[in-house]
Amino acid sequence: MDRIYKNKYHQCYLHYHIAFFTNNNFPLVDQEVQFIKSYFKSVSSRHEFKIVEMEFNNSGVVLTINCQTTHFIPNLIKALKGGAARFLYKEFPDSKINHGSSLWDAKYFISTDKKQFDQMLENHSNTH
Repeated sequence: MDRIYKNKYHQCYLHYHIAFFTNNNFPLVDQEVQFIKSYFKSVSSRHEFKIVEMEFNNSGVVLTINCQTTHFIPNLIKALKGGAARFLYKEFPDSKINHGSSLWDAKYFISTDKKQFDQMLENHSNTH
């Protein structure tokens, strides 16, 4: 069950739908995907948010997270994307040769509304 966060001032239930893709839509191989999944789970534990859904396709990831109002989304994105690339390249040095210096594209997509999020991803796929 998803978590409702409470304190003496408020209650909140926030779901963010997040997507980001590899630089130049370069495909991820299975062992990279497994490593990144494990890394994302450790980030969610460390930063105290819950990954409700995590889906990988050839060149990207779609996450749904449940978090508190005190979470600063750019920091979460930086921890997920930046850390995943850094530790992936340490674990699999050949990945850096294959992907280049930047694993992830700088752009990411985020919405609290699933329909709007799906529309944003559809618009992105139509232009790429």
